[in-house]
Amino acid sequence: MNAISVHVPSLALDPATRSTLVQTIVDTLPHIPDASDVERAAQRDSAFALLAILDPRDPLQAMYTLDAIAAHSAGAHAWRCAARADLPLALALRFQKMGWALARLKDTKIRELRRLQAASERPASVASVDGPRAPQAPAIDSGALVRQAAPVRQAAPAPRSESAAVGQRPGGAAAVGAEAGATAGTGDAGADRLLAELATRVAAVNVALAA
Repeated sequence: MNAISVHVPSLALDPATRSTLVQTIVDTLPHIPDASDVERAAQRDSAFALLAILDPRDPLQAMYTLDAIAAHSAGAHAWRCAARADLPLALALRFQKMGWALARLKDTKIRELRRLQAASERPASVASVDGPRAPQAPAIDSGALVRQAAPVRQAAPAPRSESAAVGQRPGGAAAVGAEAGATAGTGDAGADRLLAELATRVAAVNVALAA
């Protein structure tokens, strides 16, 4: 009888976890009564190929890997049973539903396994890519910028008194006095002219009355 060799993948697991995982995967494979030794060896090789692709790296990942491979193997067996021609239709439909449920379970376990693996690899990759964080710029006071940009409004000059305004005119107070004297002189001349005209008219009236 020829010996059949089965290739067991090397995994980054402790020896106890690796041995338990490999043996449990073999135990959960569906048993086909009329399968030959070569077919059983091929079935194990197929399961170990999935194990190498999933590549668990710690006991928790090994648990999800076992669930995914067991669900896949059981689902494949349910589909095999549903394809039998000697089964009643109701039983065949039950096997089909079981196959669909196990396929969804397998997808869920693989998704959770990949999430765990990505989370375990993230810190090293982020540190190598990002490097040290750059210092953050100080916060900017927007109110200060608005105050700096606004023009400075100059205070309006206080109203000056009349005396100060007069003092600042060209010539100062002397010029103002001269202007006042000239105005006063013009007024006196006009008054003398009116008095002369009035005296002339009075004289003319007296002459007329005497005649």
